[in-house]
Amino acid sequence: MATGMDINQFLADRSRLMRASEIRELLKWVTENVISFGGGMPDPSSFPAKEIIEITRDILTTKAEKALQYGTTGGILELKEELIKFMGKVGIKVDGPENIIITVGSQEALDMIGRLFINPGDCVITESPTYLAALQAFRIYGPRIVGIPMDEEGIS
Repeated sequence: MATGMDINQFLADRSRLMRASEIRELLKWVTENVISFGGGMPDPSSFPAKEIIEITRDILTTKAEKALQYGTTGGILELKEELIKFMGKVGIKVDGPENIIITVGSQEALDMIGRLFINPGDCVITESPTYLAALQAFRIYGPRIVGIPMDEEGIS
């Protein structure tokens, strides 16, 4: 194994814009006796564990071959169709499953938004304060981020 090699010389220029996760830094302060509202740590007593166990057992009993297989990158059609039904019940109209993309979480969705819509130097306007992880996801694309103050009526 070579010693003294500086891997930084091989990194893409945009890697200089990457920083440690602010959320992970906040999580360092979480202890068993603290409920953190800052780092995405919901109260474990709110987890529907029994229901998840029942659903998982049912899926693995009836559809294991499909459930354990890789799916399409945009998400499973049945899930998209169920989301369209649910969204329709709350007044949100979606013109077909092709207009829904399933992500593994908010960070993947924010990264996709950044990749699709942000060029270096673009202005991204956010609430101030805003979601720290969104700033982290967007920062790598080199925008100028401008925070707009908030009051009880929203963005000023």
